[in-house]
Parts: sequence; C-alpha cells; structure tokens
Amino acid sequence: MKRRIWVAGLWLVGLMGCKANDDSVAQFISHSHQQAHASVEPLEEQPTFVAESFVMTSTRSPFMQPYPEPGEVLGGQKLACWQPTVRSQRAPLERYPLAQLSMRGVIGDAEQLWALIYTPEGKLAKVREGHYIGLNQGRIKQVGRKAVEIEEVLPDGEGCWIKRASSLALVKHDSDV
Repeated sequence: MKRRIWVAGLWLVGLMGCKANDDSVAQFISHSHQQAHASVEPLEEQPTFVAESFVMTSTRSPFMQPYPEPGEVLGGQKLACWQPTVRSQRAPLERYPLAQLSMRGVIGDAEQLWALIYTPEGKLAKVREGHYIGLNQGRIKQVGRKAVEIEEVLPDGEGCWIKRASSLALVKHDSDV
C-alpha cells in the first residue's frame, strides 16, 4: 500500500508540472513568421550567352600537324646549322625596326662611346657595344663617331639563321630634338 501511495504521489506531482497550452498552432506559426527576418542580397544579372559559329581564319587545317619551328625539321630533330641563343628579356629598342630608328649623336670619352638613338616616340635612348637594337636580334658591335655598326640575325627560310651586318649613320635633324 505504501508503494501505491508513492506511485500515485509521483504521478500527481508530474501532472502538476504540466501546463495546458492555450495557444493554437496557427498563432504560433504567424508569430514565428513575424519575428523571422532574412536579408538576402539580390543576385547579379547573368550575362546572356550568345553562340557564335566557327569561321576558319587560317589556311592550316586544325587536323594537320603544325609547321615546324625554325631550327627543327619534321620528326623533332635539330638542324646541324647555327641557331641564335634564345634570350628571355628583350631590350626596349628591340620593339622598333632599324628603319624607324636614327642615330642623333655620340657621348663618352676615348675608352667608352655611347650612341644616342632617336625612337619613333620622340625619345632618346643611350646605347653602347653589346646592347640589342631592332627587330632582328641586332647586337651593337661598335659605336663610332659617325655610325653604329650592328650585327642582325635573320632566318634563311629553311630553319637556319644567318648574320647580316648593318649600320645606323649619324643624322642631324635640328627641328626634331
């Protein structure tokens, strides 16, 4: 009997802790929706994709092997002729053809002469022996008082290279500089 009283007492205490929920489910949902705020930024407008048809722009078929690089024959073998060394950096005066450059003066002393080269942009550049000039890997061999001697490297059309001597003579233009 004592045991039944204890069990009934525990049930009574447990039932006293329960409270009836008078709110309806609909009120709970509407209250939750009012309190919840989500701030979402609008997405960027996506660019429209426009498909373009393929237009062949070169004479080489994309399904054929490309032409060999200068200095190589078909099969990847190197030619047995002279090849220039590949340099990683180009000098500023290698952007212009020699025909667009002109020598405007010489500065220096008996030991070292520097030539003043006038560019198409209207600037003067100072060069000496060993500097590169022109589009054809031209290297300055000698700076004289009247001209600059240059050695250019040109492809021969068959994968080899040839050296050609050229020069820039002193030109006097009073109006340009």
